[in-house]
Amino acid sequence: MNFEEVTGWGEESWEDDVTGVAVDSRDRVYLLRRGDNAVTVLQPDGAVANRWGNACFSDRPHLISIGDDGKIYIADDGGHQLFVFSLEGHLLETIGTGVASATGFDDKRFTSAEAAFDQMPGGPPFHRPTKVVTSRGELFVSDGYRNCRVHHFSANRELVRSWGGPGSGAGCFVIPHSITIDAQGHILVCDRENDRVQIFSRDGELLEIWNEVQRPTDLAFDRRGYVYVAELARGPRDLKSWRLGPADQEQLGRLTVWSPDRSNIVARLSSPDVEFLAPHAIAIDSTGAVYLSEVPESFAKSSGRPQRQHRCLRKFVLC
Repeated sequence: MNFEEVTGWGEESWEDDVTGVAVDSRDRVYLLRRGDNAVTVLQPDGAVANRWGNACFSDRPHLISIGDDGKIYIADDGGHQLFVFSLEGHLLETIGTGVASATGFDDKRFTSAEAAFDQMPGGPPFHRPTKVVTSRGELFVSDGYRNCRVHHFSANRELVRSWGGPGSGAGCFVIPHSITIDAQGHILVCDRENDRVQIFSRDGELLEIWNEVQRPTDLAFDRRGYVYVAELARGPRDLKSWRLGPADQEQLGRLTVWSPDRSNIVARLSSPDVEFLAPHAIAIDSTGAVYLSEVPESFAKSSGRPQRQHRCLRKFVLC
């Protein structure tokens, strides 16, 4: 599989962080940013169809998805809540109290964030949730930056179960950064700081662990079942991998495409052909076009990397 970038796609330069991207049934692209008019809707040709925001957002809306019910779901990690919108931007539902749950994470007590992660037991919903996806009216939530669990809610928003916990053991997480459901109804969790994707049944039974990834931030499937994984850079100054240990050299961000059975890599976009500073979210439309968003400003602040101008939204097509 070979891809080429649609140079300059979209009606602006996209130099600020784009935290999330999703595609609806009409191939309109929904982009999530921080600040006013957090959501921008683009037509497939890149023309702006709509922009909207809402006072409900904190300064850190994280990832956006479109459910099988045709509604928009946004995980707001700074506000410890989930929001449900119509495609036109009307707020339909708020899930969560807006108060961070008790998970035991306390970076003031410990000398490093790594020590704080190692000492936290995890807790109930929500403490900086990262993404929500839907299946037959039910919700599955990755939670998140200050929790190490997945939460399953019924259609009437009752908590059915939570699973996970901190650490590198099977079924545990350190920053479950994104969550996706495949065509078989399996739950795939991007376990970012363990450099793996863990796959579960709807009931939370661990089915498979996929280790051949680097700091996965988001993943998506195309209509043929190929798996697209956005992978964040890791270097000696970043958090360690709880599964693999600290990085001894810089590992660049990249986009990797796997075969439907995940047995082999069929494409990879990375430097020097395409430079990714901080891949964060990915979506695929019905034609196979790939939309990748990045958050280099946020990543520079958290990692100590120098900040520089960078395009934070890319569109790629098969060639």
